[in-house]
Amino acid sequence: MVSPMLFIIAPLGAAFLMTSINRREIALVLSLLTAAGLGLLGFSWLPATLELAQPVVAAAIRGPMGIALSLDALGTALAIIVALSTTLVLLYSSSYLPKGHHEVRYYAVVMLLMASSFGLVLARDVFNLFVFFEILCISSYILVSWEQTGAALEASFKYMVLGSIGSIFILVSIALSYHVAGSLAMADIAQAFRTAPKAYGIMAAVLFLFGFGVEAAIFPVNTWLPDAHSSAPSSISALLSGFVIELALLVVFRVQNTVFATVDMLPVLQVLGISGVIVGEFAAFGQKDLKRMLAYSSISQVGIMLFAISLGTTAGAQAGVYHVIMHAGAKSALFLIAGYFILRTGRRLVEDYRGLGQRMPVSAALFGLAALSLLGAPPLFGFFTKFMILSAAASAGGGLAWFGIAAILLGTVLEALYLFRVIRTLFAPGDTVATGGRVVRAEMDLPALVAVAVFTALVVFGALLLPALSSMIGPIANGLVTLH
Repeated sequence: MVSPMLFIIAPLGAAFLMTSINRREIALVLSLLTAAGLGLLGFSWLPATLELAQPVVAAAIRGPMGIALSLDALGTALAIIVALSTTLVLLYSSSYLPKGHHEVRYYAVVMLLMASSFGLVLARDVFNLFVFFEILCISSYILVSWEQTGAALEASFKYMVLGSIGSIFILVSIALSYHVAGSLAMADIAQAFRTAPKAYGIMAAVLFLFGFGVEAAIFPVNTWLPDAHSSAPSSISALLSGFVIELALLVVFRVQNTVFATVDMLPVLQVLGISGVIVGEFAAFGQKDLKRMLAYSSISQVGIMLFAISLGTTAGAQAGVYHVIMHAGAKSALFLIAGYFILRTGRRLVEDYRGLGQRMPVSAALFGLAALSLLGAPPLFGFFTKFMILSAAASAGGGLAWFGIAAILLGTVLEALYLFRVIRTLFAPGDTVATGGRVVRAEMDLPALVAVAVFTALVVFGALLLPALSSMIGPIANGLVTLH
């Protein structure tokens, strides 16, 4: 089989080639082929990794001097999500990006973002985990500021400041871990902390949580997210909210449950998750800007995933992973459609989209379906994922679990209020869309429409995949608590 190292090498090579050739059409085709090809590579590795994790030897040098990499079922599933999401977003970008807007560089930076995402799922030593984390962050900073407006530059700067603080926390955590273990390999560090003074483990675990938690948008270190997601191009908002924050969140859990397994952080994570749900939904409810509303919604959704996986049960972990898949489809679709609402009207406020559903009926209908799945309306995918999370919490029992159930139900009510407000505005009678001097054309362009339709199909028909996924979800969720 083709080596999993291709997950990292191919995007880096593609980025180098497209910047060397510097032709928009070639960059687009090369990036699409790379992302789609790596999605197929992920599917080819899935059967093997469901059975057994596959160690990866880089440059024919084995440990302890070599780079520790491994591909397990969780990593393969995340790689597939990253590759397919990137493919669809690139397809959308082909019609969404304005011509002459440094498209070659844009596609190259997206390739760097994808390569670093793959690196995070493969890394099995904390140093290279940090290296890939930094590449991911720097790529994200660049993409958030892509439009070079005052708001975009300010949002990127805030993101960079918080990300840099997070990086310092991670470095200190790595230094403490190396001091204890004398090694950077995750397995060696986990072994060393079993006999080390508990204070070292607690300090390293907390620093790592809040350092990596910045990128995972964990409350309260997520204040960068609303500005960044609302100011970035909608294609980048879809990537950040569709898989970047979820990927970082799952890496946090993997490291906390394996490397720092001697420190019980689950109650703390449950509290942070519940807080994120409540703060995110109340903030989203008060927004008038559509993209900021969706950004605050992402904070709440991260809280739901965090709460589910931190229940510490198999059912909770599996429900959390299902919700990650659902959220990747629903939130990507919502951000991508919102991008075309802004593009067609020149406006960002929900009230300015009154009657837009009459001019863009397919787009508005797809928005409604994705929103209903995010809300948890039956029989859409989101209903089943949210129901599984609530069931897992009820089975786990305890005060925090029941408080989390109450927070999710309250959040669902708030979510229904603001999402139905948007849907009602889109389908309101009368065509009173404020165009800002622009001509509102019908629907999204075809490439964008295809990309959004695929994302929406996942949340509409995702429940039909549950029987097939049920045989895979065990090994995938097991990757959160074991280190292969």
